Amino acid sequence: MITACQHCDYLVSIAHMDKHQRAICPHCGNTLAHCQVNYNQSINAFGLSSILFLIVSLHPHFISYAQHGLKQSISLIEAISLLATNFSTLLAGLLAFTILLMPLLALVLIMLAHSPLWKHLNPHNARVIVRLLMLLKPLNLADIFLVAVLISAFKLTEFAEIEVGLGFWSYILFVLCFIETLSLLSKEQLWEREQITYCPDEQTCAPRAQQQSLKKCHVCGQLSNAARCPRCTSKLKFRKTNSLEKSAAWMLTAMVLLIPALALPIMDTINLGLHTKATIYSGVEVMWHAGSYPVAILIFVASICIPIIKGIALFYLLYQVKACTQPKLASKLYRALEFMGKWSMIDVFVVILLVSLVQLGTVLSVEPQSGIVFFTAMVLCQIISVNHFDPRLLWDNLNKHE
Repeated sequence: MITACQHCDYLVSIAHMDKHQRAICPHCGNTLAHCQVNYNQSINAFGLSSILFLIVSLHPHFISYAQHGLKQSISLIEAISLLATNFSTLLAGLLAFTILLMPLLALVLIMLAHSPLWKHLNPHNARVIVRLLMLLKPLNLADIFLVAVLISAFKLTEFAEIEVGLGFWSYILFVLCFIETLSLLSKEQLWEREQITYCPDEQTCAPRAQQQSLKKCHVCGQLSNAARCPRCTSKLKFRKTNSLEKSAAWMLTAMVLLIPALALPIMDTINLGLHTKATIYSGVEVMWHAGSYPVAILIFVASICIPIIKGIALFYLLYQVKACTQPKLASKLYRALEFMGKWSMIDVFVVILLVSLVQLGTVLSVEPQSGIVFFTAMVLCQIISVNHFDPRLLWDNLNKHE
């Protein structure tokens, strides 16, 4: 099988892979494909387990807390409902989508794509399913939500007694199974298993796909010199349209939003009628002085360091596109940016959780502040910016005379 690396555009011939083997691009180090043992059975087993644990996590007892004789037990559904009723429908919708609806939709599509029905789908319907799956896969925030739950529990222990229930432990098992399901998901195996493979003739006149007028389909990974993919009929392009301009614009917007996100308070804690507004940095200070050093470091790195590092790193990559002398190193930096993308959402989920879970009136309650809106917008803009960047541009000028 001949494929083009999506990060450097080099053509690579992949021989037959044994079980548990991965194909790595020899030029930039990007993972091109992987082979799993009992792929279909494994992904269906973990997918079904994820759905069952997700349903059980809706148990009425997710987490409970008590203070001054007042006790409240709440489920995930109740938390979302309270958030929508008392504060923001937008925040409630974001929480419901990221921790319930998106994972459930992804799991249903995965189960469908690995069922006997898949081979009976026409290319158009198969393309829609795979495109939606590839869109949902990087949006998985269930693991981030779980970390946020643990951080929220640490913060609540300062004011109240915490007890976790069946829903909490079920959600932990769901997250573990869901992460494993997504790690098993292979776009290449999904298409190669049922759809007819179109393979171009092996050519040796140039090492890169664009130099042979070949375009890689962003949906199914097929190579072709046609206007549309011969396998899934998607429109083919050599590079992402206006990649540099869009990426720079979104990141510049993100860096502007970062200023009010760090300066303004993100939440207001009401304890026995006393209001205490907290910014991201003041929250880190509180956790540090309380002795919760790992949590304080995690929030500081994820919410302050990572957004700044991502901004600097992406503008560095944009500059390097003009004449990149070390494209392999730049490609590694881009993959690191992709990985870091969602971790800044930890503080967003912490605030949403505390607001939705902690509602005991003037005794103990938490209210969102304007800073969390700017911070959420900043994180989303950074994710969009990195997604618009085309890492193959880093290799174009280096190889234009080959």
